[in-house]
Amino acid sequence: MKKYYFNFLLLFLGCSSYYQSYPKWYEKIADNKNQTIGYGKATTPKEATQLAINAIAQKLKCQIDSYITIKRESSSKNGNKEFVHSQIKITARTELNSLKVIKIEQIDDMWFVAVCYDNRTLFLKIINSVNPKNQNFTNPYLTRTELFKLLKEYFGFYPKAHIYTQNGQYYISIENQAFLVTQQEFLELFINSFDLNVDIKLKERIKNNEEFFITTQFKEAGFASLFVVSHTGSVVTLFKNIELIDASFTYPNKEKYNGLIAKIEDNMVQSKDLFVALLCKQKEDFGLFNQVSTELEKESFRFGQLIDLMDRCAFSTRIMTIYR
Repeated sequence: MKKYYFNFLLLFLGCSSYYQSYPKWYEKIADNKNQTIGYGKATTPKEATQLAINAIAQKLKCQIDSYITIKRESSSKNGNKEFVHSQIKITARTELNSLKVIKIEQIDDMWFVAVCYDNRTLFLKIINSVNPKNQNFTNPYLTRTELFKLLKEYFGFYPKAHIYTQNGQYYISIENQAFLVTQQEFLELFINSFDLNVDIKLKERIKNNEEFFITTQFKEAGFASLFVVSHTGSVVTLFKNIELIDASFTYPNKEKYNGLIAKIEDNMVQSKDLFVALLCKQKEDFGLFNQVSTELEKESFRFGQLIDLMDRCAFSTRIMTIYR
């Protein structure tokens, strides 16, 4: 009987040698439609904050630029210590703006942090942050998007804006303030646009791995080009600066190829691609844009530059939905 009691006592002491106290607020602040909360704990405020930001990034399905090594050493009330070594690698793609530390507290040797990400829609972030002047912004593509229609309804005019990319992520700049465009908000910039002199014919819905062709028709003389913008934001040139006079052009060449193949990522149910046909009065420099290839596209996030081209060329666009 004494033996069993002795073993139980050892087990009890072993389990109670370390106990971590947490702040009452830790992991208790709920996400909502306006905010996403991330939590982190570490031996320094900087490390705890980085872990909280990483937690937000995981929720938003993006990545943060960081590489940190964390060494934790915590003491319990009875003097026993716990050592934990961990390395966290966070590779770069997206820069999160609108981050704010809302809670920070130290208990024993550990720091606890809560970080808040402003999760409002892009429209709400813009109207609550800028007071633009009427600068007669008339970009023929952006002014047809739902976002800019809402901005005009609110401000009474289209605010002057510029779309650019940084670390493979798109931003809209208005009044020198940058607003992150999430992947869903980027897709909302896709529009079907029609020009009488430029036409695109393709299937609007197509199954994954299905082959297809794109037929374009240009009814005026000029230099014709065709681009595809993927749901991830990459921009690829299919053909460029072909001089035509009231002619049609099918891509790819049906005599040489079986067609393009619609592809969707393994973890997605469907995705969208945007096809853009341009007819320019003169040859344009498309050196910034990647040519279509079988290689993984790199540094091809040029949608802002493509929108600039639409400001001086006739264009039409078509959205293709790829599904399983």
